[in-house]
Amino acid sequence: MYKVMLVDDDYPAIEFLTEAIDWNASGFELVSTHENGMLAFEYAKENPPDVLITDIGMPKMDGIELTKQMKKLKENIQVAIISCHNEFAYAQQALKLNVQDYILKESLDPDDLKRILLDCKKRLDNNATNMVKVKKLEHKVKLNHDYDNQKLLRQYMQGTSNKFLTLLDKDSKYIPVYFYINNYYKVKKNFMSIDTMQFAVLNIIKEIIDQQELSKVYSIHYEGNKGFLFYHHSLSIKNDVYKELNHLLALLQTAINKYLDIQISFMIGKKADANSLKKEIRSLIESEKQIFYSVTNSCMKRQDRIADYNGEEIFEFYQEVSNELKQAIFQRDMKNFEKHLNNWIEFCTSNNYNPKVVKEWFLRMILDLKMRLRTIPYLQSNYSVESLQEEVFLLDNIYELRGWLTEYAQNCLDETKEQLKNNYHKDVLSACYYVSNNIEKKLSLDEIAEHLFLNASYFSRLFKKEMQINFVEYVKQRKIERAKELLEITNDSVGYICQQLGYDNQSYFIKVFKKVVGCTPLEFRGNKQNGVFAK
Repeated sequence: MYKVMLVDDDYPAIEFLTEAIDWNASGFELVSTHENGMLAFEYAKENPPDVLITDIGMPKMDGIELTKQMKKLKENIQVAIISCHNEFAYAQQALKLNVQDYILKESLDPDDLKRILLDCKKRLDNNATNMVKVKKLEHKVKLNHDYDNQKLLRQYMQGTSNKFLTLLDKDSKYIPVYFYINNYYKVKKNFMSIDTMQFAVLNIIKEIIDQQELSKVYSIHYEGNKGFLFYHHSLSIKNDVYKELNHLLALLQTAINKYLDIQISFMIGKKADANSLKKEIRSLIESEKQIFYSVTNSCMKRQDRIADYNGEEIFEFYQEVSNELKQAIFQRDMKNFEKHLNNWIEFCTSNNYNPKVVKEWFLRMILDLKMRLRTIPYLQSNYSVESLQEEVFLLDNIYELRGWLTEYAQNCLDETKEQLKNNYHKDVLSACYYVSNNIEKKLSLDEIAEHLFLNASYFSRLFKKEMQINFVEYVKQRKIERAKELLEITNDSVGYICQQLGYDNQSYFIKVFKKVVGCTPLEFRGNKQNGVFAK
């Protein structure tokens, strides 16, 4: 709704206008009434209306002066003057101020005011429509400009063209700054498109650069959540260029966080001229390890290349740590889960493991957890293997990995909270958990019943009643589900997978698999690799 302000020192006139018009039905909201122009103007400084309806002859500030000042506050404000002055001079002044409606009080009729309001609304609607069109055109022009610059930068880095250097002052030195949006996997969900998000970030960067009157600082999107600033390096000894640069980056972080609710990190490169710029840009892009162990919303200088250390022994601790995390999930104990996860994060950080190895460890653990969840009826995961791999790939640092995994675990628990509470008997849930945690063993009904301190016959009836399937068939299905996942994400042989699931006879395992899935294990793996999905 459009906001309306009424101003008149004649209180009965204000009372009449307030009551005579159904403002909301007309598409307006009467936000304030005032007895003189000065009070109205002071109010409008904080709350400018869309429509001003005012008398002319008032104390302290008359209607003509009020209109002048309001036009300065809001150029497209609609003004209607209602006055007892039937003089050409007043009408002439009103016309100069582009006041379209001038009505005498003595002939005022509510229908006349409704007509005036309708005309004001049409003009406001047209202004709004035109503004949107203009903004869309401006957005398209800027977006195309950004795409062009991005294309030049990528061609420059690929060695196919040096046109990118024409954007910069060829006789000057620049400090390249690598920036990347933190928690990109989460941030991009808050925007209609990735293009919109990238444009919004670059737009704020450009606005802050313009405010600081930095004519030779350029911002360019590179790929995904990453981009570059090129900061002109002044040769003046009076200026501390890195101090100035850090001040600018702090302003950018504050603005982007305030207006977009996005945290962004910066890595500052070393000053370079046209001959050394490409090498320095490449060094920033390849600083994966430094970025991986940096905190979010950070601003740091690029270090010289950190010695590579794969740390393959990280997988020696896999079974112990993953079991602790899975145990906490199955027991719905997020506090304990976070405790074990934080210990693991600290361990990886202190040993400075290669980011690719750490990500591989995490992905293996996540996929393993996902497989385990599928064996528990109340802990199902909606993530596909492909979406898991895609999101983990987007994580830039180890703290984002921690946040992602914590959120994943919490979502698994939240989605099934009511189902756990209402749908399953606690002994059946305990049995399902036991099967999941011991899927590699031979499992019998008597063993589970003994574990639960229940009579075997009673447990058998209870389980079938709750799960609509007998216990032996349930175990068989869970083992086959696990086999399907192992065939899909590992290169383990069918014989080895058979052993992992507690089968002594490979032929029997293949027979059971084919009966449940409709094809042999090797056929299933081949179908997956070729993009053909078995049931």
